[in-house]
Amino acid sequence: MDNNHKSRILHVIYCMDPGGIENWLMNLLRVINKDRFQMDFLVHTTKAGVYDEEILNLGSNLYRCPWPNRPLKYSRNLKKMIQRHGPYNVIHSHVHHFSGWVLRSAHHAGIPIRIAHSHSDIAELISQSSWIRKVYYIYMKYFVRRHATAGIAVSKQSAVSLFGTKWKSDPRWQIVHCGIDMAPFKKSVDQSAIRRKLGIPSGSLVVGHAGRFSEEKNHPFIINVFFEIIRKMPSVRLLLVGDGENLIKIKKLAQKKGLYNKIIFTGLRNDVVDLMLGAMDVFLFPSIIEGLPLAVIEAQAAGLPCILSEYIPCEADIIPPLIYRVPLSIKAKECANIIIDIYKMKKCEGLSQHKYLQMVVNSPFNLKVSKLKLEAIYRQE
Repeated sequence: MDNNHKSRILHVIYCMDPGGIENWLMNLLRVINKDRFQMDFLVHTTKAGVYDEEILNLGSNLYRCPWPNRPLKYSRNLKKMIQRHGPYNVIHSHVHHFSGWVLRSAHHAGIPIRIAHSHSDIAELISQSSWIRKVYYIYMKYFVRRHATAGIAVSKQSAVSLFGTKWKSDPRWQIVHCGIDMAPFKKSVDQSAIRRKLGIPSGSLVVGHAGRFSEEKNHPFIINVFFEIIRKMPSVRLLLVGDGENLIKIKKLAQKKGLYNKIIFTGLRNDVVDLMLGAMDVFLFPSIIEGLPLAVIEAQAAGLPCILSEYIPCEADIIPPLIYRVPLSIKAKECANIIIDIYKMKKCEGLSQHKYLQMVVNSPFNLKVSKLKLEAIYRQE
């Protein structure tokens, strides 16, 4: 099939660095039928992304349009870019409310299939915003309703966040769970070697987290909980995977509490699955804003007990025996005790990661499921 008969899709995202959305898009790019679909990327930054080189090596194009805070200039540049590199059959926007402006511009540029993808529930953020910001959200939601031919949400809450409380009454809007690649979870890893490389003492409890260092991930709470655990278990380690604008702030907090030498800051990694399988004992994810975090799905595939805040959608609970929910009003000491009890129980039970992985394989969070659903949307089937 020649290039003229492919469905050409332009994904719009801030930057292609490792993260939940970006990892999912890369997994999708690696497995999608390239005879039928051409996936290209438009990013809102001039900064090089970790995945940029792989995107190009896989035969996709990457364009830069870094002026989302200047909407008229952004719109002009986006249209020029589409005219120069198009035509595109589909534009798939992953930038939440700003998707309204992206899809408006794409409509004027003549792209027939325009998808707004809601990956987050930002209701709490909106409620705390200034009136000017609230007006912005109202206008962007209006543009989404007016210009989107389809809308995808990762959870019910994220659907409400972008498409409104009556989203179910509009046939354009639907939930498609982002899937994860199961293959990395099926391999065996050398736990001793992984822990030794990270400098983790043998037999230590390791509390893990994977996510961007941003306000919504609530890293200060993680540090406070770790502070309480270490009082009872001095050999415990905290493994924090990721990067972000709050990394320096969290490192300073760790130093202030005298915990820095007991915390492993890995930065961005492409072997998160190995770290989950080989290093972590429990997974702590106390976010205050979320859509449906794939890190929680991955942690369950790795067989890890997951301590989650009430802001993680219940759709993420694939394996109930692994899920422990705590309110963010809980004291750090209480949460620490829960983690210690879970760890002791896990050591006694000897949970089977293979059994739990199979449950995730059979769930809607299998990458193969989301791939088929997306292909149908792209083809308007």
